[in-house]
Amino acid sequence: MSAVQLAPPPYPKTEIWGYDGMMPGPELRIAQGARVQRKLLNALPQASSVHWHGIRIDNAMDGVAGLTQAAVEPGESFDYDFVVPDAGTYWYHAHARSFEQVARGLYGALIVEEAEAPEVDREEVLILDDWLLDPETAQINPDFTSAHSRSHAGRMGNFVATNGQ
Repeated sequence: MSAVQLAPPPYPKTEIWGYDGMMPGPELRIAQGARVQRKLLNALPQASSVHWHGIRIDNAMDGVAGLTQAAVEPGESFDYDFVVPDAGTYWYHAHARSFEQVARGLYGALIVEEAEAPEVDREEVLILDDWLLDPETAQINPDFTSAHSRSHAGRMGNFVATNGQ
């Protein structure tokens, strides 16, 4: 948990749940065929897990709480250890109470680089998100279980950010 300057000054920093205190979480760059080894130490007030979205890996490392792994309880840890078979641009994100945890900032980019990089002028990784912030305090609206939001496939934000800005 940390605070980041989402809304422009003079608004205060917004309290988030970002991986490594960052928003978005750290960009992970891995060579195709390399091993990913990351420890999730859960400092949240609720159980969590990390899902490696789109990566073809064993279910034991897939991070879908309640299906492919048990959720990691507060104060506990889990070691993710897997090989990335396919090059591409992916993302990782919380997968326990994801309607809340992702909305609080628990996600990041995972870039798997091929052995021979394509010839390009430049590469940009952009992560877009809409945040539902209180217009007075710039804090995240805490109503994650609103029947309206859940019945409409998620909350609609009032502040759009690119790479956390």
